[in-house]
Amino acid sequence: MALRARELNLTLDPALTGPIYVRVGEAILAAVRAGQIRPGQALPGVRELADRVGVHRNTVLTALRALEEQGWVEARPRSGFFVVDPLPERRPQGGSAPASAAPGFDVPGSLRPITSALNVALDFSDGVADARLAPMEALAKAYPRALRLKGPALLQATEFLGHARLRTALADHLAEQRALVRDPAQFLLIRSTSMAVNLVAQALIGHGDGDVAVEDPGNPLAWDTLRQASGARLHGLPVDAGGIRVEALEALLAGTRLALLVLTPQCHFPTGAPLAPDRRERVLALAREHRFAILELDPEYDYLESPTPPLAAQDTTGQVLYCGSLSRLVAPGLRLGFIVVPRLLADRFARARQRMDWQGDPVLEWAVSELFLDGEMARHLRRVRKACQDRREALFDALRFALPGLLAFDPALGGMGLWLRGQGKMADPARFGLWVRSCGLKGIKLRPGTYFRLEGGALAATRLGFMAYTPEELQEAVPRMT
Repeated sequence: MALRARELNLTLDPALTGPIYVRVGEAILAAVRAGQIRPGQALPGVRELADRVGVHRNTVLTALRALEEQGWVEARPRSGFFVVDPLPERRPQGGSAPASAAPGFDVPGSLRPITSALNVALDFSDGVADARLAPMEALAKAYPRALRLKGPALLQATEFLGHARLRTALADHLAEQRALVRDPAQFLLIRSTSMAVNLVAQALIGHGDGDVAVEDPGNPLAWDTLRQASGARLHGLPVDAGGIRVEALEALLAGTRLALLVLTPQCHFPTGAPLAPDRRERVLALAREHRFAILELDPEYDYLESPTPPLAAQDTTGQVLYCGSLSRLVAPGLRLGFIVVPRLLADRFARARQRMDWQGDPVLEWAVSELFLDGEMARHLRRVRKACQDRREALFDALRFALPGLLAFDPALGGMGLWLRGQGKMADPARFGLWVRSCGLKGIKLRPGTYFRLEGGALAATRLGFMAYTPEELQEAVPRMT
């Protein structure tokens, strides 16, 4: 017999990441599919559901509205939300016996786990866009328009660099917004930053044992991708408030033939520090002198207050490959980004991309180009910048009130995340690590400082990715971190 709705016990799936409202909706949907709530039965009230899951009421309401759009629940005036009857789909009955969970062959153990086993209610471990801010109506119109006007042509596998319409729109956008002037033929559309790193590793390093310099602390996912795609030897460069310490790069170059330097000069991941102007010049000069490539990762440019032009905009000798993200700007589920390469390398990268993914999603690319051309993306950019500012300020206030004297941060730095450094008794890496684990037990996911170190060294710091949450959700979450 199904449980009464008021006895419902919701559990958020720890394997899911992204905005909390999505995971709340999945928890409700799992209960419906499992028969814990019958078709036609009323759900508990929004306030009661919020209390049970431990989130803000607006988060639950957003989740319910999403389920309503998907046809799983319906809102009845003055009565609340009800499970629809009949359900839009049923779980299949019967089926074969489950296969063994473990593979029957040996698997290398070098990759990091995707997620922890904790029951994650709030995932601050990364900075992703809030899908609730995405230009849904405009995209919903642009996608069918693409199929209606260009359907047969778009469904052919022809443009291995990505659709020319979006590449042209991106070239215009970067020239206007980032002072980066490049030809559309130099743009390659990709699905993710990891894909860009993989392509660069394949195209420039190959499967030999090339040497690559990376920031330390830095991005472990990029490190894993480099190792898996090319077997590269990674060399960590220390980072301070001015970005990488160039003297460390000079010392490395004295005894190493470097193939590639991976940088986040606009907004260093994870600290948010920009590369100082004098260091930018020195890095470019060293790249010219020693003839190594620079992969500039710039996924958070659109969230910076007053950004300087990218390092690639200063490059006059073809040293810098520039990577940006539309997933970070629009929504994590929109897997779309770009990499800008020297003109004579475009074909080489297209062939590497063809081996990996043949081509992208031409229909989506055409639809997104429509958002650029009709001005919707510019309007969206203004909205998310304002939202980012409001959320940062709410987070600052909440941290100062709930954790006074324990965490230091720089309000002047931009981006989708905030670098928190332990101070006072929290300056001890061991104590800081205990605090991170304590937050995890409360359903709040943060990365330990060791996660960001190339060799896993102790670090009393973490990155709090906040952009997926509203000011109200942030102000409610931070007191739970004490």
